[in-house]
Parts: sequence; C-alpha cells; structure tokens
Amino acid sequence: MHEQSGGPDSYFKQLGGFDGRLKGIIQKLEAELAKPSRRNARQVDFLCTEIDRLTREYLLFLTAMNTARIAQEAAASTPDEAMDIKRAWGVVGARTNLFRLEINRWATIRGLVQEQRQTRRLPLYPPQAKLAKTTYTQMGASDDVFHWLHAMLNPSEQSDAARDHACFPDIALSNSEFHEHLHAAYRVILAQRRNEPVRFLDVGCGGGLKVLTAFRYFPETHGFDFDPAYVDAANHLLSKDDGLNCQVFEQDALTFEGYGNYDVIYFYRPISEETLLIEMEQAIATQARPGTVLVAPYVSFPARHEALGCGHIGGAVYVAGLSQKQANSLRIKAEKMGPYIVKPDDALLSSVWDPLLVVSRANGFDIPDRYKKPRY
Repeated sequence: MHEQSGGPDSYFKQLGGFDGRLKGIIQKLEAELAKPSRRNARQVDFLCTEIDRLTREYLLFLTAMNTARIAQEAAASTPDEAMDIKRAWGVVGARTNLFRLEINRWATIRGLVQEQRQTRRLPLYPPQAKLAKTTYTQMGASDDVFHWLHAMLNPSEQSDAARDHACFPDIALSNSEFHEHLHAAYRVILAQRRNEPVRFLDVGCGGGLKVLTAFRYFPETHGFDFDPAYVDAANHLLSKDDGLNCQVFEQDALTFEGYGNYDVIYFYRPISEETLLIEMEQAIATQARPGTVLVAPYVSFPARHEALGCGHIGGAVYVAGLSQKQANSLRIKAEKMGPYIVKPDDALLSSVWDPLLVVSRANGFDIPDRYKKPRY
C-alpha cells in the first residue's frame, strides 16, 4: 500500500526533492556572498526568488499530502490497517514538520542575504557629525559610569617600583573611544579572513577592564602590567566568571618576548618616558607578525608608525609589516565588512541555513534578533 502513487513513500521522495533543491540554491547563494567584492546582485535576487518559489510549492505539497493522508486513513477497512497507515504517515509527517520549521525561517534569512547583496563600504570611523546629540549624551554618560567602575575595581595606588620604572598609573581610555577603535580593529580582522582564533593583548592593562571588554570582540584576550597590585585587581575581576577566556599576568613591556603570539595588540602609552616608550614600540613592531593589528590611541605614535614598518588603516588602527599602499587596500576591504560584532553561535541543532549564517557572520552580518534586549 505504502508504495502506491500518492502514498507516504511517494511523498517522502518528493520531500527529498525539496530538500535537495533548497540545498543547491543555498550553495549558490553562499558562493555569491563569499565574494569579497563585486557580488552579482541580480544573481542574489534570482536565487532568493527561487527559494520564494520553492516555499510556495512546498505549501501546496503539504496541502496535497494532508489530503492524501486523510483519504487513505478514511479508506482503511480494519483498525489494524488504519494503525499501520497512521504509523507510515507519521514518519513522513515528522520529517515534513522539520522541513517546515526550516522553511519558516526563510523570511529572516532572506533579510540577512539581501543586506549583503552588494558590497557597500561603511567607514571604519563614521563621521561624528552624523551622530545624534542624544547619542553623544548617552556615550558621555556611559563613559562616566565606566570611569567610576574603573576606579572601584582597581583602587590600588601605583607602586613605587612601577613609578620608578616610568610606568604610567592605571589611566583608562574612555569606554566609547575604546569601543570605536576596537570595532575598527575587529572589522580589519574580518577582512583578513583569519582561520585561527584571534588573540588580543593589552599592554599595560591596569585593572583589566579593557581585557574584559575586548572579550566581547575576540575569543581570547590577555593583558599584562608591571605593577603586581594592578595584576591582582585584574585577576580578581576576571575570576568572577569561569567562562571568560581571559588572562592577566605580570610582565615588563620592555622585555616581554611574546608579542608575536598575538593578532591584535592594544597599547595606550603605558610608559611615561618617551625614549622608553619608543623602545617598547620597536619591540612590538619587531616581534609582531606581519598582519598583526595594532591599536595605539596616543598622539606620538602616528609620527613613528612608518619607521616601524606599520601601515595606517585609520584612526588609531595600524597593521604591522604592511606598506601604506597595502594598508589602504586592506582598509577598503575592512570597510566592506558588516557592522555586527558577532557572538558565538550557541544553537544546539544544525540547520539547512547554516552555510548562509556562517558566511554572513564572516562578513560581519548577523540576524538582528540575536542582539535584541530581552523584554520583561
């Protein structure tokens, strides 16, 4: 009975056809979105239309399948035959319900795909004039709260040894400015298409709040400081959550030999003596691997970056081992990355849409709903 035309096995085969067609279209869309530039917008629109058409066909398929199932169950001559028919249709029904859940997500995925149909450039440092006055006010208030927290979390006075070593006390860059630089660095990292997990280092990390903040951008963040009291305060902060892949240790920025182990290095003038600061910059530039992103938001570094063999991307962001021409090319690629700071995907089950989600997140785009605040 189950092999007859219009039976459960027939519909199960048709379902496999829908699944295969959808995966084929998704594969083509993935290839188009993976292009760093010159995406074919017409091709993207055509493929989206193909999925729209498949979705409509699938809804008609469900209606026909339910009609066939009801008719076969009604035609059963005995209770045992009716039960056998229900079991056979149950297997098909479970599989069609799963596929229907996948299809129902298409409206969300479609919006994500359309956002990337063409490669548009978004400045790494958007013009401040375009920010609303309310945004400026909110950023200022946030910075004030950050500075209060910074003082509360690291109340220690600078040690005499650190002061004698020409170390600056733990003076934090404003939170909004730090995010601005880190976001730009993050998009440069996306443009570099790195395969290994990115490691971040804060040179002269003080109480570790920047190390914690950077963990929102990068999967592994470290920091070091010369002052042991600052290191203790940082480790006390980071110990509050066992899930943080963060580490702070005691070290001298002038003698540290591990700069080459990091992909993003942040230093906010941790040394007060200019000659020693230059020595530190040289150590970082010498050890850093070509392509390492450097974030140096202080006034004297721009005058020295070329001599250190670093290309300027924009703002406080530089890249070690690049000429300025290469840095300009990388900046353009970074400006084509999306604005999302992507969180790790905590989905427990795989989805037919995973290839599109993966390539989109690699481009700096994601589903906005993942970042909405919960409503209480």
